Amino acid sequence: MSVATATPILRLSTGPLAGKVFEVESTLRLGRHPFNEVSLADPGISRYHCWIMPRNGALTIEDLASANGTYVNGERVRARRTLTPGDVIRVGSTEMLFSEEE
Repeated sequence: MSVATATPILRLSTGPLAGKVFEVESTLRLGRHPFNEVSLADPGISRYHCWIMPRNGALTIEDLASANGTYVNGERVRARRTLTPGDVIRVGSTEMLFSEEE
């Protein structure tokens, strides 16, 4: 019998891709540049804004020296931090909810 594992997901709630859901199976880079895994056409977002990545069994976020910052639950991300299901992430005018689905 196999054990079901939760899949981390990001559900975009505002911004140009509102309603879109991304499964986080590997590192996602968010930013305005089309080469990002999540490309967001928003002038408040840097070309390469932040990373969201699985690390040691958890999901972490790190700002990439963006001009306007990356925020988790309203607090600016200044160093890599671990995300918890229910966290709200904001980059530019885009907000997304981190959750896990089985």
